[in-house]
Amino acid sequence: MRGKSEVREAKYRNQLLSFILILLLSLLKQNSFAQAKADTLSPPPDEYRHFIMPTGKPINGGYFGFWELAFLQGGFGIGDVLSFSGGITVMPTVAFRSQFGFLQAKATVADEGGISFAVGTNFLRLTSDNLYLHAFASATMEMQNETRYTGLIFLKVYGNDFPIVNVFPYGSFGFTYGSPLGAGIGFDTPVKGIPNTRIVAEIWNHDLSSPSKIALLFAARIESERFSSDFGFMYFSLPLLAPVANFVWRF
Repeated sequence: MRGKSEVREAKYRNQLLSFILILLLSLLKQNSFAQAKADTLSPPPDEYRHFIMPTGKPINGGYFGFWELAFLQGGFGIGDVLSFSGGITVMPTVAFRSQFGFLQAKATVADEGGISFAVGTNFLRLTSDNLYLHAFASATMEMQNETRYTGLIFLKVYGNDFPIVNVFPYGSFGFTYGSPLGAGIGFDTPVKGIPNTRIVAEIWNHDLSSPSKIALLFAARIESERFSSDFGFMYFSLPLLAPVANFVWRF
């Protein structure tokens, strides 16, 4: 009989292949519809993301914003290929060693006919004692009605499987990486009859070996040429339900 580690690796590999197959079939099914009017689509100003999920599209120019009034973030693009972003929390009374931060680099390797693909890396700082490195790939499909869908997979390359996150001086919490593979699905669409407004949603699973480990974000976005604001809620399987707001300026 194969060892437990071999069985686990086979299980993760099958899950990843199934996810990729479903995504590719969906893209192929819809590609003919998206391609006909791809050049006439009006891309949303924040086309490089849904809520926080990176799409296959590059960052055009740059942006600066804050999430929940305590998470500063920014990014910029180089040409139509490279995109760089990062952010850090500035939570009052929380020690710097317990602040959350990230750095991310993304390369858009294909962008044609309403379909875009990107690959990238993400450096995540849960705290100074919990550092992670992820690799990811995303595929985005743009429809004729300006609705967009993104499928994303990511792989934990480095980091503790059983972190205890200390938020000094308020306490700690823990979670597990039973699998190094995670996935997410993003969606946004214009609201008919309400100009400059979109519905945005994302669902994440950082551990595909446990379907119950999910995070859900749902929001309404009000956008203009240089500014966008999101208002909604987020749900984590702890369980936790909380309001969320995000504000972004583009330049």
